Amino acid sequence: MTERSTEPVRSIAKACTLLDLLTEAKRPMSLGELTTASGWAKSTVHGLLSSMRSCGLVEQEPDSGRYSLGVRLFEYGSAVNSTRSIIALSKEPMDRLVQATGESASLSMLDRGEALVLAHAEADSGFHIVSETGAHLPAFCTAQGKALLSPLPDASVKRIFEAQFQQFTPHTVSSTDALLSELQSVREKGFAIENGEFKIGIRGVAAPIKDHTGTIRYSIGLIGMFRRIESDEFRAATAEVLKTAAVLSEALGYRNN
Repeated sequence: MTERSTEPVRSIAKACTLLDLLTEAKRPMSLGELTTASGWAKSTVHGLLSSMRSCGLVEQEPDSGRYSLGVRLFEYGSAVNSTRSIIALSKEPMDRLVQATGESASLSMLDRGEALVLAHAEADSGFHIVSETGAHLPAFCTAQGKALLSPLPDASVKRIFEAQFQQFTPHTVSSTDALLSELQSVREKGFAIENGEFKIGIRGVAAPIKDHTGTIRYSIGLIGMFRRIESDEFRAATAEVLKTAAVLSEALGYRNN
C-alpha cells in the first residue's frame, strides 16, 4: 500500500483523536490546546478541524474561537440508539410472527442501497433460510429491500440502481422501470413480495415499519418455501407480517390517525 493511499485512513484516525480529546475535556478547547494535546503541527490540527466543522462534527465559538463537539455527533448517536431500540423492541413480536406462521423472520434497514439485516428469527423447519444479522442483501429483489425502497422518490431509486441489475435467478428484476413499477405496487398495497427473485423456490413478504414522524425506517418480513404467493398460506402470512409491522410502528411512536 502506498503512502498516498494510507493518508486518508490516517486523517480519519487523527480526526477521531481530536474528537476524543474534546470529549475527555468536557469543555471547548482552543486550537493551541488541541495542538499541544495531540502533538501534531498546528496546520494539521487546523485543517482537520476545518473539515470536521464543515460537516458538523465540531463547532467553533464565534467569540473565543474555541472548538466543541458538533450537533452532527448527537444525530449520529440518536440514530444508533434508535437502531438498538428497534432491535430490542422487535424480539418478542418477531418470535410471535415465527410461531404464528412457521416461517423465518428478519428485521432490516436500508444501507447504501442494500437491505441490512438487523435481527432475525429462525423457524423450527430445519432449513436455514434467513441471512445472518449484519448481512447485506440486494434491495431490488428481496421483499424486505423493496419495502425499504418504496418511500424513496423515483429519481433516488434510479440513482441507486443506475448500474446493471445482477441477475440472481430468471425472475430477478432486470430494469429500473420494472423496479419502479413494483415499488408503486408496494406503496399501494402496503407490503412487498419476493417471488423467487433472489433464490429459486424462496418466497417472502415484508412490510415497512414507521417511526413517530411517519417515516419508514425499517422493514419486517417473512421468508420461506411457500408453494405459491396466491395461496391461502401466503395470504395468511402477509396478514401476520402487516400486523407485526403495525405493532412495531406503534412501539416507535407512530399513530395512524
